[in-house]
Amino acid sequence: MNEEEASRKWYSVRKDDFKLTCDCIDEVLKQHGRIPFIIYAIYRLVLALYFFTFLIFFGVSSAEFLGVKFLIYLTDWTYILATLYLIVACFNAIATTSCYCIGRCIGKGVARNQFQWLLLNISATVSLIVTVVYWTALRPFMNEKLPIYLDITIHLLPAIICLVDILLTTVIVRFVHVVYPFVYLFIYLLFAVIYWAAGGTDPAGNPFIYPIIDFGNYPGIAVASVFGVCLATLLAQAALKGLYALRHRYIDKLRLTGTISHNSHEVLEVQLEDQS
Repeated sequence: MNEEEASRKWYSVRKDDFKLTCDCIDEVLKQHGRIPFIIYAIYRLVLALYFFTFLIFFGVSSAEFLGVKFLIYLTDWTYILATLYLIVACFNAIATTSCYCIGRCIGKGVARNQFQWLLLNISATVSLIVTVVYWTALRPFMNEKLPIYLDITIHLLPAIICLVDILLTTVIVRFVHVVYPFVYLFIYLLFAVIYWAAGGTDPAGNPFIYPIIDFGNYPGIAVASVFGVCLATLLAQAALKGLYALRHRYIDKLRLTGTISHNSHEVLEVQLEDQS
């Protein structure tokens, strides 16, 4: 990552800032240099397999109660999105291995990296909102709580993985990329309104997906909830940007210092050899 990217201001709204492009797109989602690639590749593979396997398990095990209504919840949308992100990240790690080992790359690296960057940006922001809202405002008031393994995997693990990936990789976080989570949430809101208008119900037969977006009986609360989610999205993106800033200040600087020291040591050895 170059210094221009790292020093870009929070309030920078240049046209290029909104794009998923930078001067180091080939490096934007690789692991930090101090992490052995084999460890990183195994990490990617394990996470992708776990999330995908659990998605299949949850879909099958909840089929009797939820059926296709499994797909009406924002939580499940976001878990599916996080699973897709991890699969793409795993594929990119394998493609990188292919480039290094056999000298043959799989697919176009720029497109793959941009897609992974987009998925991480949306998954990190929205899963953070889902986690905070669920564990603070929903779960404490639920009469029948979900099994803890299900709660942790669906409502906590996606956010943790995305936060770890911001620290683990060299991904760039721009505040203006909040437009992508906004588009994602707008699509879900549009779906929720159409679903309600068409007479859709939750698995218990209530005329809403979530009580806080009961457009028919409590439109005021539904509108307030929408504005609340918009504010939460801005705050979540700001939190991710802050985490990125901390990573650049403490982790990236350490990595760059170590690389410079290593390169200087190699140059010194070459000079000594030449003198001898």
